[in-house]
Amino acid sequence: MTDAESTAQHTVVVDVWFDAVCPYTWVTSRWLTAAAAQRRVELRWHLMSLAVLNAGKDMGAEEAAEMADSLAAGRLLAAVAQEQGEDLLGAVYTAMGERYHRRAKRMDHDLASAALAECGADPTLADAMEDSSYDDHVERSHAAGQRALGDTGGSPIVSVDGTAFFGPVLMSIPGSDEAASLFDAVTALGHANSFFQIQRPRSGAPDVG
Repeated sequence: MTDAESTAQHTVVVDVWFDAVCPYTWVTSRWLTAAAAQRRVELRWHLMSLAVLNAGKDMGAEEAAEMADSLAAGRLLAAVAQEQGEDLLGAVYTAMGERYHRRAKRMDHDLASAALAECGADPTLADAMEDSSYDDHVERSHAAGQRALGDTGGSPIVSVDGTAFFGPVLMSIPGSDEAASLFDAVTALGHANSFFQIQRPRSGAPDVG
């Protein structure tokens, strides 16, 4: 039996800690959802926070604005998880990402309300973007992702059957065939106790589709 055949017969549990404003994470998430349509995958979504990760650091205006978006999006998604259930996280993230990443909409109340309504969630939860009471949920979920990784890492953190990686970082969303074969490869690496790291140079911004 090949690795691909083994993967196809085994339900792979994939936990994803994500920050909704990270473009690289958006690309990785679209790859994972495409792969899940072709493989037996249980995708579980959790919050991580670039705003928490970078708290207290000096940064320029552009990065500071991104961290403000991260904070607002994290609060919104924490509200979804707490008030309507974690099962909705993936759908709301997708609806937000289509607007924020693909349509370049602002991370504001209008974006949040529309994304929530699209998913059948309560659109008034958009008010959570300014509600600091949800910060504790974000921080706890973020800390769980760092513990799973066993190190300090950014977004995304992907755990395959209990083995966590930072990444994989993709520069574009793979087509369906490549999505499945890449998933098989990452799963194989996750199951290989001897594997540590692989990296290659990159340049430019990701193609968010």
